[in-house]
Amino acid sequence: MKHYQAIVVGAGYPGCSIAYHLSKAGVDTLLLEKSEISAGASGGNFGCIQVQDASLGLSLELTMRSFKRVMRYEEELDTDLELTSLGSLIGATNEAEMEELESLYRGKKEAGLDIHLYGPEQLHEAEPNMRVEAFLGATYYRQGRLNPFKLLYGFVRQGREHGLEVRESTRVASLFMEAGAVRGVVLGDGEIIRADRVVVAAGAWTRELCRTANIEVPIEYVRAEGFVTEKIRPFLNNYYSAASFFTAAHDVDGVGMSLCMGQTMSGNLLIGETSKPGDVAPDDASPLTSFDHFLAVRQALSECFPALENVNLLRAWTTVSPYTNTMEPVLGSVGPEGLLVAAGFKSCVIMTAVAGDIITDLVTRGETFCDLSGFNGQVRPLA
Repeated sequence: MKHYQAIVVGAGYPGCSIAYHLSKAGVDTLLLEKSEISAGASGGNFGCIQVQDASLGLSLELTMRSFKRVMRYEEELDTDLELTSLGSLIGATNEAEMEELESLYRGKKEAGLDIHLYGPEQLHEAEPNMRVEAFLGATYYRQGRLNPFKLLYGFVRQGREHGLEVRESTRVASLFMEAGAVRGVVLGDGEIIRADRVVVAAGAWTRELCRTANIEVPIEYVRAEGFVTEKIRPFLNNYYSAASFFTAAHDVDGVGMSLCMGQTMSGNLLIGETSKPGDVAPDDASPLTSFDHFLAVRQALSECFPALENVNLLRAWTTVSPYTNTMEPVLGSVGPEGLLVAAGFKSCVIMTAVAGDIITDLVTRGETFCDLSGFNGQVRPLA
């Protein structure tokens, strides 16, 4: 039975990136995915390379470190990722949102970002189809977007060139413990695969998997939903998202609604995000979209973009989207020896580069370039 230097569990953004980085660094790596590459929340993602929604402090520092490299991924991965530079607008519709938005604007301006605060006139200039009287203001930053599937498969293809092994349709039932350390995984059929390190990048499934190593990793999830419209003429100049993401996106009392929207090159609009806190195991979450989410999207569209009131929605999807209550990820070495975690990112695409670098540092050198204790403070041993 082969013994690997590292096993990565989960083939979404973090897992595929980490597997690529480890393999490129010469680490004998196996990537395991219970379904198929991009089947989870990463496959339901819009591919936005988001800077604006980063929290101040370490999150913002890592975001900016990663941003430059992600915008050069096409060259690094030698593939067309449909990568483009794109403006980002975050709009506030009430006083609470505006207060939070202005606070984040000031902090990011002080950190050196070329971020702008827009009033109604500038907002109308940026997006003529917005009902600007519904907004108190907005922030603007130039960021980017890419095709999520091309990025994930680009990571895997390049990883394979460096010796990465990939097994899809392979469910990990538990972490394999030996002398108090994590030394591999146990598959659903009982097979044990040994490794020096195991990186859990399993999104919404991270918490239950880490519990098999007697460690509580506070990854929650929401059932996030998105929609695709019919093709329409060019309508949006930027990627739009609502400042309610910072104040009410994960409303624990019911449906959370934080409108975000971008237009594809073909003319379809991708619209999100409505969400409902997960109250069952991720495997038991309903795969069906819901009428209350549909109504919330329709209402938000009619209030903010009245010209879209009668646009036809062609398709909807739902996924289990991981997060933490602090809105900061769990990243790095946690719990017993041999266990590393990369999950709960607020914005996954932009963090792929630094997540890959950090985990590779920890596997190959035992240390990395930043202090991650602020991210991992909520991790606890099981009682």
